[in-house]
Amino acid sequence: MMADALDSASFFELAEVTPETLERYADSVFASFSALERFAGQVKEYRQSAERGQGEALKVALGLLLLGKYQDALEWFERAPASKQRHYYAAQAAIALARWETALDELRQAARHGWDALDVDLRSALVYVRAGDLTAAAKLVQRHDHDGPDRADWHFVKGLLAGRQGEREAALESFERALTLDPDHAEAMFASALLYDLWGADDEALELYHRLALQPRCHVNALLNAAVIYEDAGRYQQAASCLRRVLRGYPNHTRARLFLKDVESCQEMVIDETRIEHVDARAQLLDTPLSEYELSVRARNCLRKMNIRTMGELIRLTEAELLAYKNFGDTSLNEIKALLTRKGVRLGMSPDEMDLLAADEPEPPPKAAPLPPSQEAAWSKSVAELELSVRARRCLQRLNIATLVDLIQYSEVELLATRNFGVTSLNEIKARLAEHGLQLAVKRPE
Repeated sequence: MMADALDSASFFELAEVTPETLERYADSVFASFSALERFAGQVKEYRQSAERGQGEALKVALGLLLLGKYQDALEWFERAPASKQRHYYAAQAAIALARWETALDELRQAARHGWDALDVDLRSALVYVRAGDLTAAAKLVQRHDHDGPDRADWHFVKGLLAGRQGEREAALESFERALTLDPDHAEAMFASALLYDLWGADDEALELYHRLALQPRCHVNALLNAAVIYEDAGRYQQAASCLRRVLRGYPNHTRARLFLKDVESCQEMVIDETRIEHVDARAQLLDTPLSEYELSVRARNCLRKMNIRTMGELIRLTEAELLAYKNFGDTSLNEIKALLTRKGVRLGMSPDEMDLLAADEPEPPPKAAPLPPSQEAAWSKSVAELELSVRARRCLQRLNIATLVDLIQYSEVELLATRNFGVTSLNEIKARLAEHGLQLAVKRPE
């Protein structure tokens, strides 16, 4: 049975819930916002029945787990009789809440009640990695050097370990091995995409984000990260498409909603910039002397006698006005019309069409102020040490800001004037600088 054909109400009639079954129902529930709302209503009704003693606490807990209500789910798991399903899925809720000790305890209980030992060890290793205990995680991975390599999760956890130890190439190799064994392994796919993203390999990252987006339960962060890459490349239509898909599933997703407003504003700015560039090019065209164009001697002499020197002066005239001039015939007229057509203008243009403004020349960026010798060593640190988000880091790269001293030469106003640089990135940078005892300039030094 396909996931989209499942009746979510039948979830509460299942005799046993396996990981595969739970995944299929999750795909069905998150197929659309209406399906999610419908299932939320069904969980609420079943919960009320269970509170009256007419339902199973485990089913309520699993329904809440699917909906992402992890704290409520944990409370209902505690009401359910001990079983391998209860403890294993309670561990998943605890992991989502970053309650590492609770998760490890629940996994141990799941193993005692008969859950697959290798699965328990790999989940426990994942918890240890996220809790920062890499030694404990490595021991569990090494314990299964013989039976683990056939499991995608084993390679995924091994990749996480390598990444935390700074071995990015080894991490990527492990993630790719996991995807070879399980092409739909969402966690390995996202981890690989994120590594490519951090390396600036946008094409590779986007390919993986797209694969995630094709899954029934689209990875929200994959769409958000893809939107960042698209926006940074100026591909605003694709960025907006990613964000609208997030909002179709999660209409109240604050970050996606604010991000979409930024992208739509950038689209309007691009239209304005394109119009200004177009206006500037047209203004240059109209000021161009006719002597720069290849015209016949007869046409050139006629225009000179009429005191027509530039393209702008020429297109103000109509065909009738040109033909009325002595010695100016159809041949010269057709010659001039052909020239104007090639340049995208015509005779008899209205004054409104010719109201063109040239853009001002940009001012050269001011030079950075010299550093006091006593602070030179501290301020020469790379901005990479700030561990900024992808969006903030890309904005600094566009400004050629490589070190902290480069960064603190800029004021808040100047950073906010940078394309795609918003208040969120500004606050992030200010917080990171404060950790180093630094702050942005009040005004850019002259």
